[in-house]
Amino acid sequence: MVNLLKYHNTSYTIHNIAALVDGEAKGNTEFSICKPGRIEHVEPHDITFMANKSYEHFLSECNNVCVLVPRNFAKQPSETQAFIYVDNPHAAFAKVIDLFYSEDTYEYGIHPSAIIASTAVIHPESTILAGVVIEDNCTIAKGAVIGYNCVLQSNTSIGEYTILFPSVVCYSDTVIGDNCRIHSGAIIGSDGFGYVEQKDGSFIKITHAGNVHIKNDVEIGANTTIDRAVLGSTLIEDGVKLDNLIQIGHNVSIGEHTALAGHSAIAGSAHIGPRNRFGGQVGMIGHISTADKVIVYAQSGIGKTIDKPGVYFGSPTQDRMSEIRRLTATQQLPDLIKTINVLQQKIEILEQKIIELS
Repeated sequence: MVNLLKYHNTSYTIHNIAALVDGEAKGNTEFSICKPGRIEHVEPHDITFMANKSYEHFLSECNNVCVLVPRNFAKQPSETQAFIYVDNPHAAFAKVIDLFYSEDTYEYGIHPSAIIASTAVIHPESTILAGVVIEDNCTIAKGAVIGYNCVLQSNTSIGEYTILFPSVVCYSDTVIGDNCRIHSGAIIGSDGFGYVEQKDGSFIKITHAGNVHIKNDVEIGANTTIDRAVLGSTLIEDGVKLDNLIQIGHNVSIGEHTALAGHSAIAGSAHIGPRNRFGGQVGMIGHISTADKVIVYAQSGIGKTIDKPGVYFGSPTQDRMSEIRRLTATQQLPDLIKTINVLQQKIEILEQKIIELS
């Protein structure tokens, strides 16, 4: 069970790290690297990265520090610095962090306080921690970890090496694939917001008889909720990454390798294409879809189908350049109104003069 990050008190040479990240080291490469650090708060013997030029001014404070920089970065390191030139500094830094930190694990086994139905199938090389409840006909695969106080309702399936952090709840018939990470407080398979309004304004609840199917290599953030389908499956494809506090409605499908930032909300029966990127607080109405490789800026509202790849923002969403032109024009409105008022006054003066001359 991933519980705590362990720091490994060790050091590496700059050339060791350059080899790891397929980079080219330049500058003072004689000092050792003891830990990763943020470029805003580095200490001697740290390694950090600079992927955005807005952080370039911090380089002057990086003494006895190694910095991962883009290959096309023109600036040379000072006498007290080392630069490692790489294709993607952020991705390279992710590899470096793993040199110094690893995730703590628990031994295989079932905690005595866990409540497990006799019909559940638990692989002997899995981990079930304290307070877990596992109902009838659930299956837990090899290497899976079910964290403290998780609840798996009947017929739930957890794939190999998937981790459920503490207090995750999976409603009945949930299917989760291999190598997934479901963070604390996530609710998988609760009923969707499905009702039929009556003439008197009351509601009839629609039975949600489907499930949630999460495929492989998916990560779901803390307190995110994914509703079960009315019929069939709410589907999360391979490699999807969902941030914290996201709402996924019933019968939604999310294409492979799509990423949604926090507070996004996707209404029922919407279909998000593969390799989409949604910023924070994006809302999408139900029964529409997006194409492959769509990027939507934060706080946008998707109100109709997006059928072409591209970058969109606004509410309702528009193509980025169209929306920029509209916003630019909107910002000019006060000045335009003033100009129109001045012109109107001049026209009135001219009209009065014409009347006087006639």
